[in-house]
Amino acid sequence: MTERRIQWQQDLKQFRERMGGISESKKAWAKRQKDILKAIRSALRGGPMTVPALAAATRLPARDVLWHVLALKRYGQVVETGLDGDYPKYGLKEGSHESPGGSGAGK
Repeated sequence: MTERRIQWQQDLKQFRERMGGISESKKAWAKRQKDILKAIRSALRGGPMTVPALAAATRLPARDVLWHVLALKRYGQVVETGLDGDYPKYGLKEGSHESPGGSGAGK
């Protein structure tokens, strides 16, 4: 890591401590987001899928899967690969990174 990044991390840690740290609910929310993204990526490694198929494979509500798939698409990690009936199929983009655009959404 660069010295600048290390300094930024130390400053952020100090700020969080001054502000009372990160609440358990925020930690739980961040973990859930990370787990959902991991489950979706894992399911898509088997090949392109529709949102209903992803929801069934991950055992997550379809509305949550759709939200996360569209976020992954926005950050260039997922692409539409065709249609299955009326539903678009989504697949992992080759060479995509693990975390979406550095936004923290997948961290």
